Amino acid sequence: MKRPRLVLAMTLLVAGCASVRPTEVARPPTEPSARPATVPAAGGEELSSYIRTVRARSLESRPAPADLSTVERSSPALEESLAWLSVDPTAENRMRVGDAYRAAGILDRAFNQYSLASKLEPRNAAAWDRMARIWRDWGFPDLALGSASRAVFFARGSAAAHNTLGTILEALDRPREARAEFERALALDPQAAYALNNVCYSWITDGNGAVAGEACRRALAIAPDLAPARNNLALAYAVQGDLQGAEREFAVSSSPAAQAYNLGILHMAQRRFGAAAAAFSRAASLQPGLPLVAERARQARRLANANLDAEDDDGRR
Repeated sequence: MKRPRLVLAMTLLVAGCASVRPTEVARPPTEPSARPATVPAAGGEELSSYIRTVRARSLESRPAPADLSTVERSSPALEESLAWLSVDPTAENRMRVGDAYRAAGILDRAFNQYSLASKLEPRNAAAWDRMARIWRDWGFPDLALGSASRAVFFARGSAAAHNTLGTILEALDRPREARAEFERALALDPQAAYALNNVCYSWITDGNGAVAGEACRRALAIAPDLAPARNNLALAYAVQGDLQGAEREFAVSSSPAAQAYNLGILHMAQRRFGAAAAAFSRAASLQPGLPLVAERARQARRLANANLDAEDDDGRR
């Protein structure tokens, strides 16, 4: 029987997302925002829509990027790379400036530098790969696909390039092709914990928590401090209905407040609104001012008061 595909782009405060790899940066708040129109069901597309919506609203709560001139003056790496570029505008120096902007979270300037580098060196796989990541992180995987494909074409032996292409295919809802790219990355670099983490997440979105958990555990055996893999392992337990296992893994990788918030999200997805309200309230008491937590608590209480909680196993609400 075909497994239901759950697009679990979880809005966790310490999220384990499929696109994480070395030197990754936070994605900017470009995704559309809307309140969920329906009460989330226990699985399927309603759950997918609910989680994506909360994720988009969490992105809105992030602080605005720092002032450009301030960043340029306060970042020695960026200042130095700009100085080198001013005297020698090579593709290599444009890549250095792009990397410094990207590390500072100024993705539009980074993208421009990578684009200029690719014009100077059309076969520069790293430039195409970085442009693909930025398009993806801006929420445009369709525009990222061409750049990612060029990166793989020019660097077929690059595990990172295959991994990037996989994350973009995953975002385009092409999971089998995405997993194939992650597996190619692992064949090129068996120690690529980030690719194993992405394999784990891919199986989570397919609803196969057991296989996902195995991949995440392999990733953690290679990189025990890889927080996204730890959080994805928690999601793998949640997909299997093991909330105790999810709570245990969140406890390892999250602060107590984030752990409570994350559990609240999981309870909401399973329609356990009373438990969700209690979890969100605990998060708020542990860390006042936590983004969206008060709103999530109010929403959960309203749904619980409306007697919409999922029934317990013995038939009681």
